Amino acid sequence: MADTDQAPADHQAPAPRLLTLRADDFDAACAALMRLVERDYAPSLLVGVRTGGMVVAEAMARAAAIAPSVLPLTCRRQGTSVKSRIPGLRTILTALPQPLVDALRQTEHRLLSGRRRRARPAEADLAEATAIGEWLAGMPPQRVLVADDAVDSGVTLAAVLQALRQVCPSGTELRTAVITVTLQDPVVAPDYALHRGVLCRFPWSFDAAA
Repeated sequence: MADTDQAPADHQAPAPRLLTLRADDFDAACAALMRLVERDYAPSLLVGVRTGGMVVAEAMARAAAIAPSVLPLTCRRQGTSVKSRIPGLRTILTALPQPLVDALRQTEHRLLSGRRRRARPAEADLAEATAIGEWLAGMPPQRVLVADDAVDSGVTLAAVLQALRQVCPSGTELRTAVITVTLQDPVVAPDYALHRGVLCRFPWSFDAAA
């Protein structure tokens, strides 16, 4: 596994640093992640986990030495759907002072940390996974890189890998890359991570405009 930031190993680790990635910063982060991957891996296909991971995959492909194809794979995650159902959440966060918004993000992380081992399994879209398997069929064994924005508990990445392993042709090599891993000991750890123990505020985050 490759990464650039390592979290302390003790059980009382300090609150993770909060990093805001505006549009230019985000593109630079994706380019840096692609360079990290290309040190020892040259993917022919990038699979972006919708929705944030798809944006990461497309930005990584633009930064690649040899641009790979990019395909999406949806994975339903409970936390994101809950936020989406809160009316006017973006407007509320935009109206709040930045220190308070940052404190809310830290609080959300602490709550997630407390229930990470009870996280419900995520569910990958089998139709989209099957389409990826069909796309790979008939080719020589391919190198596939699954890209996502962040790994928290790791249940999403686990579901995506399980689905792809069911449909990809024999000999397909699967690796994973993310911008950040926020929690220690996720159920599945990515092969490549730009940051570890860092909370990233992405351009599409609910509190990005705050």
